[in-house]
Amino acid sequence: MSTGFTPDFEYADETLNKQAQEKYVLSIQFALDGFSLLFLDSERKKFTGLESYSLKNAESDIRYCKLLDNFLEQNAWLKGPFKDVFVLYESAKSTLVPEPLFDETEKNLFLKFNHSVSSYEQVISNYLKNTGAYQVFTMPDCLRFRIDKTFKRKKILHHSVPLIESLSIQHKNQRNENTIFLHFRKQYIDIVIFNHEGLLFYNAFYTPKEEDALYYLLFVMEQLRFNPEEAELKLTGNIRKQSRQYELMRSYVRNVSFDLRTEAFGYSYVFDKVPDHDHFTLFNSHIIQI
Repeated sequence: MSTGFTPDFEYADETLNKQAQEKYVLSIQFALDGFSLLFLDSERKKFTGLESYSLKNAESDIRYCKLLDNFLEQNAWLKGPFKDVFVLYESAKSTLVPEPLFDETEKNLFLKFNHSVSSYEQVISNYLKNTGAYQVFTMPDCLRFRIDKTFKRKKILHHSVPLIESLSIQHKNQRNENTIFLHFRKQYIDIVIFNHEGLLFYNAFYTPKEEDALYYLLFVMEQLRFNPEEAELKLTGNIRKQSRQYELMRSYVRNVSFDLRTEAFGYSYVFDKVPDHDHFTLFNSHIIQI
């Protein structure tokens, strides 16, 4: 029986034992075009496995969830019990709310200022300790139901939470107010900017065409009065140095580089094949508990 999900790749060293779930921390990032899995050996504090799966033409949330049921049926070991599970979701509907203004009982209203929320979606909030804000976002009911059913011990996070928090921690003592962090996903980008007071800007943009990422980057830089000759652009996520997107960035911004992985954990030799900046949010999902 086909699950509908197509394997993109699998990296696993010989020590990874999927039947000994209790020694692993699982991070899983869902998007409606697929998902990725990352395994952390909690005893050695070392990442030992990474898998990615794609899905084309899911058509609807319900269809996605039914295909996920098929996948879980064929991969029953995913039901654990893992030591911990971090579930990241790439929701297009999210709103950052400063901590002094936030009220958990009114989180739906905060989100509805910027997005329409259907009766088939749940509204979830995450606290960003290092940022002093709450990220409010939606998740399809059917996906939340399956996550709750599959993973008994888990934390559900918007994908931007480990992105923003890890960048805040890693660059806290070296913040350059001319630095822009640009995170690539399959059809979206996230732009994160800090100043001396903390988080200055965060937003996500839909970028189905290669030129779209550059368009939104230049738009944000213009609005915030960044000089392309002086700005420093750090890239993470689904982008390669040999790509046209990278060349476009280099054509308009003088200082472009790739950000590095967190040094809080070890990495198996199998990750030598994975660029340091790739799957940045998954590798940093654990930063929430450091």
